[in-house]
Amino acid sequence: MVSEQKISKEQVATFADTVEITELAVGNSRFGIGIILAMAGFVGIWGCLCLVNGVVQTQNIQELARGIFTAFTGI
Repeated sequence: MVSEQKISKEQVATFADTVEITELAVGNSRFGIGIILAMAGFVGIWGCLCLVNGVVQTQNIQELARGIFTAFTGI
């Protein structure tokens, strides 16, 4: 009976260690995804500001259309 209790205590301790390691891995993963999302947000904001700046600097609608066409096609 005593040997059975020792085995069950070891199994419970083993399960507890596995759970702690798993939570740590999930925490690191969330941190990495958060950094990637923040950087993507900064790049998106920068792109929108550049687009608005380009639209503001155009002289007329024809120049704006030509610039957009050139940007999409590369011609």
